[in-house]
Amino acid sequence: MKKLFLAGIGFFLAMSLTFAQQTTPEENATKVVTELVTKLTLNDEQKTAVSTIVLDQEKAIAAIIQDSTATADAKKESIGKIQGASDNKILQLLTDEQKVSYQKYVTERPPVNIPVTQETTENKGSGNGQSNQ
Repeated sequence: MKKLFLAGIGFFLAMSLTFAQQTTPEENATKVVTELVTKLTLNDEQKTAVSTIVLDQEKAIAAIIQDSTATADAKKESIGKIQGASDNKILQLLTDEQKVSYQKYVTERPPVNIPVTQETTENKGSGNGQSNQ
């Protein structure tokens, strides 16, 4: 009975880890804004404006990732454009000192993870015969 109980707990822990990686745009935005507030020492007005920009960005990125008709390369390009536009909007709100810190944050930020789907895998395997050498 004890082994069954422990196995059940292990199963639920494994399932929670599987679902823990799937976050909402709101959760992502909150995480990013919290990090920016800490790194840039944003005032309340800046925090409110940055929160709106980042939430809009995260919602747009989530929509792109969910788009099953787009290729991985097209998704990366679209996400890059959205991040660039958001970066420009945020830079307009910052002081000169904050801009330097933000530029550093942008260069160090990890790329958005695009989940690999069956279609993405198939598109990678097929090419136009050209190599990248």
